[in-house]
Amino acid sequence: MISEALGRANGSLTLKPRPALTLVGTPRIFSLDQYECFIGVSPNVTDLKQFISVQASQQNPEKATLLIAERGLRQEQIARMLHQASENWAQPFFAVNAHSLDSEALHSLLFGPKGMVETCQEGTIYINELTRLPAILQQRFAAYIEEQRWRGFSGGRNSGSLVGHKTGPRLIFATEYNPNDIKAENRIGYGLVELLKPAGFIIKPLRERSEDIPYLANFLLARIVRRLGKGQHEITSGAMKMLADYSWDANIDELESALESAVNNTQPQQIDETLLPSRVRYAALKSIPTTGIDLPQMVDDFERNLIETALRQTGNNQTKASALLGLRVQTLNMKLKRFKEKDGLLDGDEA
Repeated sequence: MISEALGRANGSLTLKPRPALTLVGTPRIFSLDQYECFIGVSPNVTDLKQFISVQASQQNPEKATLLIAERGLRQEQIARMLHQASENWAQPFFAVNAHSLDSEALHSLLFGPKGMVETCQEGTIYINELTRLPAILQQRFAAYIEEQRWRGFSGGRNSGSLVGHKTGPRLIFATEYNPNDIKAENRIGYGLVELLKPAGFIIKPLRERSEDIPYLANFLLARIVRRLGKGQHEITSGAMKMLADYSWDANIDELESALESAVNNTQPQQIDETLLPSRVRYAALKSIPTTGIDLPQMVDDFERNLIETALRQTGNNQTKASALLGLRVQTLNMKLKRFKEKDGLLDGDEA
């Protein structure tokens, strides 16, 4: 349900002022209001800001950070902000897509001669999906982190107690899965997650912090109309309530897509319920409106939402998603191609 952050005045929706979201770096000051991952009034947003502040202030070589979050919550943006807030902000930032390279290529890229771990020095390396790294790389990272910690604690030649030491890169990992969910099928990944949990943070999905959605929606809407060169748009109170009540399986990504579609379909004006995707409008349908509904479109949206959910739960594995949905892999693949041709919103990995 929509939270107490929403109120009504003169028949229109009003928002209570959100607390200032400012991160103090050394020696710079950052305003977090320009980053959607920090927009909102929920305790989770406040805790995330504090977490980034604490992590950015720690420069010891053994430090590695873990972000646990569903897709669509802008984990790389958070990682970049952590890097920018640290005293090593002028050093390189590397983002590695664990899905796009095979084991050998990833190992060479990260740990090979002139690889990122060796050449990044005091910069930051961001790995976008920890538990989908090949097992050999998960083991290699676990050994590397333990070795760096041992050197830091023991006062070895790379210890932080020595003047002019080289600390090595900051490591930031992200994972979509709750650690408890991967214990049985990936014990190596589970062990690495447990190793990193003391420096980890769980970013809650939008459905668990609906009080943030009005602030996010207004922030994203303002950015969309600037980018598209559109005039001023407003979200009506009825449409905002629908946005806040919807589950948003793809989180910020899906919310932004819905708003951009609404802006593209109208001249400068209010965005009301009729401009929202049917899956949002009829998510909690209890009666059919007198204006009628588009049943084929509703069924299409419902089917797409189920497929997106299955792919998210299975790490975009079509074989496992097909089993969850009771479909043949070929049937799921055909549906994915149809959705992709229609609007490009879905793109599953090959099984």
